[in-house]
Amino acid sequence: MAHPDLRQGNNCRSAASTGGKACRGGRRGALARLRLLLLGLAVTAFAAPATAWRLPEGDCNDPKPLTQLRHCSFAGKKLAGIDLHGADLTRVDFGTADLSGCDLTGAVLRGANLKWANLSGCHMHRSDLTGADLFHTNLARTDLGGADLVKTFMFGTELAEADAEDADFRGAFMKDVAMEGGRFRRADFSGVYMLRAVIYGSDLRWAKLTGVDLTGASAEEVNFSGADLSGAKLRGATLISTRFIGANLDGADLSNATFEATDFRGAINLPAALAARVGKTGRAD
Repeated sequence: MAHPDLRQGNNCRSAASTGGKACRGGRRGALARLRLLLLGLAVTAFAAPATAWRLPEGDCNDPKPLTQLRHCSFAGKKLAGIDLHGADLTRVDFGTADLSGCDLTGAVLRGANLKWANLSGCHMHRSDLTGADLFHTNLARTDLGGADLVKTFMFGTELAEADAEDADFRGAFMKDVAMEGGRFRRADFSGVYMLRAVIYGSDLRWAKLTGVDLTGASAEEVNFSGADLSGAKLRGATLISTRFIGANLDGADLSNATFEATDFRGAINLPAALAARVGKTGRAD
């Protein structure tokens, strides 16, 4: 049986004597209803998580990339070098697991348990780790470029020589984190708690560090050039040979910090006491 909207169109052939006004109105109504139907389908599709309707359910005993593995637990497993790119691993337990050298590119690990797990040397570009537990997780030399680490728990996490350019760490808890020699250019650390962080020799150029707490941090030879450190706390931090070239230090607290060959050339909004100490040379000792 023809759809009512289509029957309306057929009836128009016998209505030529009326000038077709009613038919034109019917067609317009049919098109409007069709548009609403298509819009409703599109909204329904996009409202559901992509992984919920795109990825097939995977096998926990033989996990594969681009599968849905939410129902699995890999706690304590030896999975070095495994390829799980694009997999849905939401809230999966990886506690103490060895995934060194793995491929988790674009994987979803929201709320996952990665406590004490080894992910050193993994490819995790643009992975989603929102709210994940990374307590003492080993992420040394890992590619986290563009990854989402919002509100992660990263107490004592190892990030030495990690590449996390453009990554989002907003609201993360990063006390005692070790991230020496890492690349964090343009990363967002807004509001992050990084008490006693070891960031020796890291590249934080153009990073967003508004309101970050780096009290007592070991920040020797760090490059903060072009970074936004407005409202940042660097009380008691070690800033030997650290560069703040062109950085914004509006409202930053650097009280009791250690300076030696610290470069503030071109930096803006320096606290008054620091500006007097820097003087014309642009450096503080």
